[in-house]
Amino acid sequence: GYSAGGYLAALLATDPRYLAAHKLSPHDIRGVVPVSAFYWVERRRVAPDRDASVWGSDRKVWVDASPAHNLQANPPPVLILYADRDEDWRRQQNVEMAATMKAAGHKDVEIAMIANRTHATIWRRIDARNDETAEHIIRFASR
Repeated sequence: GYSAGGYLAALLATDPRYLAAHKLSPHDIRGVVPVSAFYWVERRRVAPDRDASVWGSDRKVWVDASPAHNLQANPPPVLILYADRDEDWRRQQNVEMAATMKAAGHKDVEIAMIANRTHATIWRRIDARNDETAEHIIRFASR
């Protein structure tokens, strides 16, 4: 998933409540690739800085909706991708999420920064020949 879609993919992979409604668990996911996502909803530039119609105004809900606060044992393999020209806060969340997962004992976590890309172009160029984003995803999915 890309951007908010990456957030949703990470949420499904870290919080079993959503999949349980369909009699599934994160163990049923073979891998997840959030691209330029966010993982802490309660931090600036996400819920606190958006219209309340998007996230509401309850900080407890924001924390509960954050993949970083819902790490479970034995998650699926994760490849975190982000753009070198993503906003500072977004780059920080991606780097910190990989470190947080590794510190929590998750062994199959990779992270890569895609050079010369912005938040928009990291995804927009994925169909280009020899695209670095696509190559990372294909390599991850092929293993």
